Amino acid sequence: MNSMKVFMASIVKMEVSRDMEVKKRKRKDAKVDYKPTVPIPLKTSIERLAAITGIVVKDIADYLVVSALNSVEVISYISKCFQYDLRFNNTLYFGNSQNPTVRKKNPPGTTDRVSLRVSQHTDHLIGSIAYAMRCTRHRACAALIEQAMLNYDIVNDFIRNYLINGLDEDRLNELQKVMNYINSMDDTFEYSWADLLSLIAREVNAPITSTKESVDEFLINNWRDNL
Repeated sequence: MNSMKVFMASIVKMEVSRDMEVKKRKRKDAKVDYKPTVPIPLKTSIERLAAITGIVVKDIADYLVVSALNSVEVISYISKCFQYDLRFNNTLYFGNSQNPTVRKKNPPGTTDRVSLRVSQHTDHLIGSIAYAMRCTRHRACAALIEQAMLNYDIVNDFIRNYLINGLDEDRLNELQKVMNYINSMDDTFEYSWADLLSLIAREVNAPITSTKESVDEFLINNWRDNL
């Protein structure tokens, strides 16, 4: 009887240990919720990207934050608001209490929240930026999103990756021809992948629920004879 009790106790202990391990793993991989407050025009721009690509707003916002954290250009720009020194991505940024602050107040009715979920690693990096800026993590997150949307390369890479992942090589080559044709007709402005996607959405006149079908319709109805 005693041996049976010992055996059952060991089973219970193993189950508890396994449950704790699973919970610990879940906590380690858990996402962190953010709801930064941003200007309404910025949120509207993100929503437009979501409507065109079919990618939900929270995923686009997460992409923007991660891209901003990996952009030397973006971090160098927002470092103008650093109150404290920060070593970030192997670069030392010097803070100063006289630097501009990001803790600005916007007029009522001009801002709205954007919901997103980030990895714990991204949350840690945002925390570092927030420390240097001497602000909340949500305010630092908002600053990263804002600068990412203003960064040509980040937005263009997002659109290009979206098109590449949704198209086969032939369709992508056709779109590159369209891009080359458009740019050959205008010497004063070079159109980007973002411009091209906007043009496709406008001329197809429908949300891009299927990238391949939308591109086919765009090429057949508008551009095939010109290429």
